[in-house]
Amino acid sequence: MSAIDVQEVVKFLQGTVPFDSLAESDLRRLVEALEVIYIRQKQSMSLGSQAPNVLPLNDLHIIRRGAFEIQCKKGGLVDKLADGECFGVSSVLDNNPEGLYVVALEDSLVFRLDKESFLALTKANTDFALFFANTRVKRLSLLSKSLQQDNGNQISIESSQHQLESHQASSLTEFVQSELAGNKEDDRQAQNRADPAMQLSLPVHKIMSRQLVKAEADTSIRMAALQMTGARVSSLLIVEGETLIGIITDRDLRSRVLAKGVSTDLPVSSIMTRKPTYLDESSLCIHAQLIMSERNIHHLPIVDDALKPVGILTATDVLKNQQTSPLLMVSEINRQKSVAALAEVCQRLPRLIINLVAGDINPADMGEVLASITDNLTRRLIELAVSELGVPPMQFNFLVFGSQARKEQSLGSDQDNGIMLEREGDDREMEYFKHLSEFVCQGLNECGIPLCPGNIMSSNPDCRLTKSQWLKKIAYWVQSNSPQALLNASIFFDMRSIYGPEESLQELTDLLQEKAVKNSIFMATLTKNAISSRPPLGFFRDFVLEHSGEHKNKLDLKHQGLALINDLARLYSFATSRYQVSTLKRLDWIAKEGLLSQDYVSNLQDAWEYLSGLRLEAQQASWQKTGSASAFLDPSSLSPLERKHLKLTFKTILQAQDVAQNKFAKGLG
Repeated sequence: MSAIDVQEVVKFLQGTVPFDSLAESDLRRLVEALEVIYIRQKQSMSLGSQAPNVLPLNDLHIIRRGAFEIQCKKGGLVDKLADGECFGVSSVLDNNPEGLYVVALEDSLVFRLDKESFLALTKANTDFALFFANTRVKRLSLLSKSLQQDNGNQISIESSQHQLESHQASSLTEFVQSELAGNKEDDRQAQNRADPAMQLSLPVHKIMSRQLVKAEADTSIRMAALQMTGARVSSLLIVEGETLIGIITDRDLRSRVLAKGVSTDLPVSSIMTRKPTYLDESSLCIHAQLIMSERNIHHLPIVDDALKPVGILTATDVLKNQQTSPLLMVSEINRQKSVAALAEVCQRLPRLIINLVAGDINPADMGEVLASITDNLTRRLIELAVSELGVPPMQFNFLVFGSQARKEQSLGSDQDNGIMLEREGDDREMEYFKHLSEFVCQGLNECGIPLCPGNIMSSNPDCRLTKSQWLKKIAYWVQSNSPQALLNASIFFDMRSIYGPEESLQELTDLLQEKAVKNSIFMATLTKNAISSRPPLGFFRDFVLEHSGEHKNKLDLKHQGLALINDLARLYSFATSRYQVSTLKRLDWIAKEGLLSQDYVSNLQDAWEYLSGLRLEAQQASWQKTGSASAFLDPSSLSPLERKHLKLTFKTILQAQDVAQNKFAKGLG
């Protein structure tokens, strides 16, 4: 390179991790060894490939300007890279045993550093070497997740990690191992912090038992009990041929046979649970935990596509695998006998959420976890209130609204709830529900679920109504175009019953769908309200940031991003034939009924998941730093490629808003 080139590249590398850790003399020697190459969009690179149009990848590459994807052999995405990031790490360290490919997403300018020069730098610079060793491990982890999502791929997480461990050790690998040896205790502590969350993302076949004990439906209860005793198991799968048709457990033998004096000569079909809840073996541990918790079951059959049992998962298996888990927290919540005891259990909730975020849990799964915990906490508070106040004078439903109803809560979410009464009550009866509501709302607040600033809580008499009164409210909101009615629409139209007969809510949601879709003025006004807030993009697609205050130069991911998608999904869902409450399910149904193309819906779902992930990470960082969960993000903390992705995400929302306006509010000023 010329002297001018050297100075410019040195300046670039001095601002790029990990090259900024090199001494200037090493940095200049590195620059002298660099070769500048130009890679066209869609060009592929791979180690030693003989395929046409695929360049061999034998050296380290530093992206000066451009964007790339790292892909596995079958085309699955492993990582995305942009300016200042490197690829070819697996090649220079381990000769790329996984056969990773690199594909240019756009025309790109790249610096290539030959393998010998790179290894010489690693030997002389500890921090530099450790950075690339960690990069290698990180990408193997990303590869494992990619392969895990590919059901047809036979390479598992363990095999990928085993490849890393069993590669022939280069001088760098030996060096890194020796450097890391002194930090094993720190590594173990970091691993312990992440393990609870990492375990949740395992498929159930990793922890289920494959030693199945089965019987036919005509087996006698006595023989079934002997079979369970001999095998030392607490459940027996009932099959017809090879198909699962039922299950019996120790609890069934106690409660359905001994307690009722049932003859043990009867067939097990007379006491078995028919059509039991089951999962397939690719389901995640987190889903198993939530199902077992919600349905109060302790044995979960695992089946294949033909409903043939392939395993059994017990609550003991789950707890052994995950000592600090949502299931354990739900179990503890349901055992507590006072608000103070519940509050003590819930003190661990922020740490649990932080662990889940650290484990890279899917945002939708995170919402399911938090909803399960909050639902169980609320139900337990209702039970404690009933034990204190006596039997309720009438049947009632406890309703939740907003993010809890959608199962999209995050750190710091407040409470939105109400009560639907079976009928109008007298003064004494209404006083009962006043005390119950105050007990529950204040209890939630003591357990870390803050009171609603807008007073959307059952402790407010306006949120404690009979079914007919709720029906009148909904009808009024649909017929009125007032700002308050539209605000109520955005809160109360996301509703779910977590206590009381579920069918009682069906009439409300049916009326909601029927009246909303028939009222074009309501739909148009709601659309105008939904698109009044726009994504934070300026004229030249730069971010529009907060100008002052505590969040200066930051983006509000909740109100300027996620809420906009939630509003669009809610709006379109009114025009569908079936009420759905969660944003992702609403979008699925919107596509199914053809109100938006599958491409549009997929883009909005990707946008929702991406923004939800960013919000969780921002809230985690804010909580650990300040003790409060802020959903504001400094875009300068993102990599260049992440900033591009975020801009495209906001552009997707902007386009969807324009489509909604044209569909529902055309001509409305």
